[in-house]
Amino acid sequence: MSAIDGLSEVKRGMGVACPCGKLARITARGQTLCYECFDEEMGYILDPVGFANRRMRERVRRLDQMRDASITVLK
Repeated sequence: MSAIDGLSEVKRGMGVACPCGKLARITARGQTLCYECFDEEMGYILDPVGFANRRMRERVRRLDQMRDASITVLK
């Protein structure tokens, strides 16, 4: 049996789970997400500059971690 029992539940956002496991509330671009996942996945729609800044910081942090790991291996 489907997790979606009726069309009215889909319209209300009940009975549909987000990939993280919470109840999904928002459907955007073919994905049904909870509010937190929407902010993570679709944040560029609402705040493109803030999203770009956060992604850049994440990339720099990842590069620093890779550099630190390679220095540790060389020692």
